[in-house]
Amino acid sequence: MHGKTILLRTAMLIVACALAACFPGPEKVGELARASMQQYFRSNPEFQGSGIEVMRVRVTGGGDRQFAALASVSYAGTTHEIPVTVIVDGINLQWFAEPGAFAFVSQTNAPPAHPPQK
Repeated sequence: MHGKTILLRTAMLIVACALAACFPGPEKVGELARASMQQYFRSNPEFQGSGIEVMRVRVTGGGDRQFAALASVSYAGTTHEIPVTVIVDGINLQWFAEPGAFAFVSQTNAPPAHPPQK
């Protein structure tokens, strides 16, 4: 009976460790979100060649599968702090920002306004 108890405890420990590995901690979530965001900016035609760089994503709250985070995004010499939501399901990671959160990129890329000519 004692052998079965040890075997059961060992199996439970292995399962617990495997499940813990499926859901990374806040620091790992931040790093994975940073890499995902940077890849998005490099591959999305709206942002390609803009020089936007995701410096860091810091998880500020949440847990389990949904995290609140703050992304430090550098663009044209200025760092912008963008609130994002990161969702992790064990295999996939998705991040979301409010609509218009990256409007500063298109505003800076806009052609300069010319004064009306007389």
